[in-house]
Amino acid sequence: MKSLMKYLLMAGIVVAFASCVHNLDTQPIDPNSSTSFNQDRMFTKCYSCMAVIGQSDPGSDSDVEDIDAGTSGFYRTIWYCNELSSDEAWWIWDDAESKQLCQTNWTGTNTMIRAIYTRLNLDIKYCNHYLTYAGSETQEEQNRLAEVRFIRALHYFYLMDMYLYAPLITTESNEYPHFVPRHELYSWLVTELEDLIQVMPTQRVSKYRVDRAAAQLLLARIYLNADVYNQYNTNWAANQTWQKAYDAASAVINDNPQYSLVTDNITTDSAFVYTAYQQLFMGDNDRDDVMKEAIFQIYQDGMYAQSHATSMMLIGANRLAGMNAWGIEQEWHSMRTSPTLVQKFLKPANIDNATAGEMVYDEFEMPRQLGDDRAILCSDGLQTGYTFSLKGTQDLGDKQYLFDCWAGLKFTGVYSSAALPKLSPRQNPDWPDTDVPMLRLAEAYMIQAEALFRKGDAGSALNIINNIIRARAHANPLPTLDEETLLDEWCREFYYEGRRRIDLVRFGRYFGSAADLHRYHWEGRMGKNDGSNFFVSGTPEYMNWFPIPSEDKRSNPNFKTDVEGDVNNIFAAEGGDGYTY
Repeated sequence: MKSLMKYLLMAGIVVAFASCVHNLDTQPIDPNSSTSFNQDRMFTKCYSCMAVIGQSDPGSDSDVEDIDAGTSGFYRTIWYCNELSSDEAWWIWDDAESKQLCQTNWTGTNTMIRAIYTRLNLDIKYCNHYLTYAGSETQEEQNRLAEVRFIRALHYFYLMDMYLYAPLITTESNEYPHFVPRHELYSWLVTELEDLIQVMPTQRVSKYRVDRAAAQLLLARIYLNADVYNQYNTNWAANQTWQKAYDAASAVINDNPQYSLVTDNITTDSAFVYTAYQQLFMGDNDRDDVMKEAIFQIYQDGMYAQSHATSMMLIGANRLAGMNAWGIEQEWHSMRTSPTLVQKFLKPANIDNATAGEMVYDEFEMPRQLGDDRAILCSDGLQTGYTFSLKGTQDLGDKQYLFDCWAGLKFTGVYSSAALPKLSPRQNPDWPDTDVPMLRLAEAYMIQAEALFRKGDAGSALNIINNIIRARAHANPLPTLDEETLLDEWCREFYYEGRRRIDLVRFGRYFGSAADLHRYHWEGRMGKNDGSNFFVSGTPEYMNWFPIPSEDKRSNPNFKTDVEGDVNNIFAAEGGDGYTY
């Protein structure tokens, strides 16, 4: 933990949210010293640590060292680990950390895996510092305490989900941490969120602050994945939390009338129509009539909250000169969809790959051709000078292969008031104003549907998917619902939103013996372009989670491979989590 302890000594205020939006204050704050505690600034820091990388410059001065600053942010590190290691997106730049994730051959020295581990623990440190020193006399102070507890819980969710063991620290401490198994984190999180539901404000105090619905939705997500987190809990009985997941998701929908799905298209003065789904990921997705679906949205602003680790990455990585205007001028052309993602939309439309290979449409026509507003994909080279194909060659580090699959253009910096093809109104031509949806109401409906399906009520589950989720997307109803179709619907609704790996693991489609039956989406990995599977003898189960960074295992005197609280750890002889170090 030597590297982590170094990072934990760093803190600063970056950008103020809510009532303090547009105030920039870079005065350092040391979370280890109560004499420097400023309640307002530290509260803002607990939110802003998810939006920006550090104290000042968006491309340097990160809170997390020893990694490219632009990749070190909270959202980007989560996104890389959950998306690049899945069947949705491939990163074409020859970065070592992204290459390992795309090729699924990561180790405990992967800098991105170490970055997210460090980032999560660092942000928890900020939260614990605030919770130690903040007042609780007024209602506003009590609201703030509850909100920071939620932010801490959200970070612990990702630690639990991404690692088999993790530190659980709920008080201010500079000691080397002990580790607990994920089923203990699960128990702590359930208790914490159940309490937060009772004490959080029933409506958000201001636009970018969370309320009770966020705790309810996170609890529903945890219940849905409970069997994953309790896989090695000898006292756990599988399939016992489907009703709890359904109830928690229903509470999100029924207890919070301030939230509803965005269902209305918008027509610009030039008669161009943006669908309800498109509006969720546009430069003005902070509009009140759009944010009614966003239970928690990470603030981005081209002038006051700039980061390479949030919507800039999601927008710039998919663009290059000659494509339709995307609201900002930065073009990275470093990411593309996988053919498997495209096939999720081809399948319901009964379009085979050969036919799809002849489809040449931009991101505004493609949804109509595929009969689904969510298919915001581009197979048209437009004015780029290239032809986009559906071959899906996986050869990292060679940009010529960027054009071997369709572009995923779900996120954009264009405003819904823009008249194409003109550039959108924006404050800064180099940085988007597009916020990042972290929790949105559609997830509650999908959790309801899956919980009902797992309980044996496929009819009611299909009704939710067809009449709520697919209806909003103007997609034809599905005739039947099975496990494969359900997983595909999760993908269609939430692709590129930083959660695909979570769903694959829950469905047994990521790694391990069950996943070996569904290895089609790993073909061509490890740099092979011959369509062969790279794990000849079966995929290893321990890759369902990521390794605790090797440096932290070696340097923390409290780390034990036979982790306290899990005496039956079957990975004790292999670094505690299956990864040697």
